Parts: sequence; C-alpha cells; structure tokens
Amino acid sequence: MIDHTVEIGSIDVSEEVISIQVQDQIETDSDPGKLTVTLANRLKKSYATTWPPQATSMKIIIRNWVYHNESHRAAAGGRAEVEYLVAYGHVTDIKRNHEEIVVTGECDLGHLADAISQNYDSSVTHPDHAPTASEVLIDVLNLHKGEKIWLNYFARNPVLEGGKKYNSDDTFQDVLEDLRNDTGAFYYFSEDGVLQFRDPAATGEEYNLDRYVTNPDETSSIMGYRNRVTVIGAGSWSERSPGVLTPRSETIQATAQDDESIADVGILEAPVDRATHCKTVDQCQARADMLLNFYKMFKDALTKPKVAGIIPPLHSIVEYTVFVPISEGDAVSGKISGAVVARNISYSIDGLEAELTVAPGIKDMEVYVGEAEIKAYTDYFGTEDY
Repeated sequence: MIDHTVEIGSIDVSEEVISIQVQDQIETDSDPGKLTVTLANRLKKSYATTWPPQATSMKIIIRNWVYHNESHRAAAGGRAEVEYLVAYGHVTDIKRNHEEIVVTGECDLGHLADAISQNYDSSVTHPDHAPTASEVLIDVLNLHKGEKIWLNYFARNPVLEGGKKYNSDDTFQDVLEDLRNDTGAFYYFSEDGVLQFRDPAATGEEYNLDRYVTNPDETSSIMGYRNRVTVIGAGSWSERSPGVLTPRSETIQATAQDDESIADVGILEAPVDRATHCKTVDQCQARADMLLNFYKMFKDALTKPKVAGIIPPLHSIVEYTVFVPISEGDAVSGKISGAVVARNISYSIDGLEAELTVAPGIKDMEVYVGEAEIKAYTDYFGTEDY
C-alpha cells in the first residue's frame, strides 16, 4: 500500500494531501527542482498563513512495497517496504481558496542564485600556495548568508594554478559552474537537501525497472553531446637569463576525441576551452581527456521511461528491457542501462508515477578518477542553523 508523509515547516499535513508533483534534475543550467503540494482546505485551517516563503522548509516522503533489489526479492513475498525521501526544499508561493491550498517550492539551488557578498581572491586567502578546487569552493560557500547549506564533495580536486577571483557580479551558481568546468564534476541538490558536487561516474544504487515500466521508451538524442574537445592553455614562460622570465611564442594546446563516435555520427566539436591554469601540453591533454569524458553524460540523454510505484533517486543507475522491432512481425529485446538525470514525479489518489530521464552515456565513461585523486568530505556552510 502506498503511503506518504508531507511536512511543511514543522507541521505534518499528510492527511490533507490531494496530490504531489516533483520535477528535479541534474543539469548544468542551474535550474532548481520544483515541488508542488496540493492540500484539501477541508478544515479551513489557517496555518498556511504562518509559512513565509523562502524560510519555510518542505519535506516529502513516499512509501511503497516494491521489488527493490535482489535482497528484497528474497524477502517474504518477494517484496519489501521502501521509504523514498522524494524531495526537500523551501516554500516559494502559496495559493488558496475555500477548497484547496497549493504550496509550491524549490530545492535550495535557488538560494545559490544570490550574488557573492564581497570580492574573492584566492591569492589573499591562500597567499602561500595555489589553491585546490575544493579549497576555493569552501572559501566561497563560507561567504553565503542565510540558512546553512550541507555539501557533499566527491570529485577530482586539481590544483588551480593562477588561482581564482570572483566579485559581487558573480553568483554562487556562477562559481559552481566555473569549478565544475575545472573538475569535470556536476552539481545538484539531492532529495535530502544536500548540495552534491560529484564526479559523474560516482553513481548510486542500481534499480531494475522491468516490473514497473509502463512505456519502455527507447528514444535517444545527442543534444549536448560532444566527441572532440580542444583545450588551449595560458601562455607559458621560459627563463632566458637568470631572474628574467619571458613569454614563449608557441601555442599550448591539446585535443581529445572519440574516434568510434566520430565514425558513427561525425564530428561534434565542443566549444574551445581556454584553461588559463594549464601551463603545459600535458596539463592541457589531461583536461581535454577529462572534458571528453564529461560530455559522454549527454550521449543518449533523452531516453525517458515511465514507471509506476517506484522512485529511483537522482544519479542512481536503472536498467530496463526494451523491444525493438526489426521487421514486420519480428522484434528483439535489449537492455537499456544508465543514470537518472531528471525525474517528473506525480502522486495522487490515482497512484504513483514517474517519468525518468536516463543517460546511458554515463555508463560509457572511463573511470578516470582513482581513489588517490578523489576528494571526499561532507561539511556545511552559512550563518543560520540548518
């Protein structure tokens, strides 16, 4: 039996819930996840007037008995009750009439649209060394005013030669975008309200969707995908005489490409990446390889199966069977497997449904991050209690 818990502020409104809509995604365009909860105004309660926008939290939990994984299939009856923390965010608007109260909210990515409150120069905060990407991110997030933000960093942590400078014209999202380009990571707010800054290949738990898929969509797209990347470094310097540095005239650059993909679909050229912190050809090549790997996330990224009764988390791996017609009267079956990069969830008296956007390209990524190269920590930033 499907059940739910919805809390807005400190109030449990589960008994008044008519429907729930959640749209969230892993993207690079800084679009916050959207939450909409429709409540019955049957008791004419006035507590909605005590939910100030931006300051009132929203938490949505849905429970269902599902065939989650192999251990659950071995459980009594082959099923187990699974609790999904579907979304966490803050109220953005409230509309009400004599019958319903509609509460809309967003994940906390919207809070990071604020401008940085002061100029930032890593050479001031780290005068004795070139900072790493994680050091810059910590420095900048500590400038955030308002509610504390939990961060889970699990990505490469390169040294940023030349450092970083940001000013009050930059937002916190601008900084995340900039550092994403330096690390090959992406960022998003997970269902529990934690800012994830993660390597794309560091995916979560695996889910088999065959019991739950209602339309095994096989549609694919190469929108956003690139199979050739060129990186141009900053002008390097050579020592012509003791104590005198002069710029070299040769160009410092490198290119990485996927020959198999180019043979299939032609050249899909990425915008030239000008990496001022890359001072050698080897550094440019390492960055080009990293970016080429990152672009694989977008290969076939518009595969959109619909499922009923189950809610795989963002960045989890899902697998399902599709049937591909090869001629009249004949068909072959195959598996699609990839990471969940977007979800459109609907829950009401009619049941629980979700349209997933799956990126098979993540499965094609080379494991270019070794344990020695990864930086992993969890911390919080901001001035108010979380």
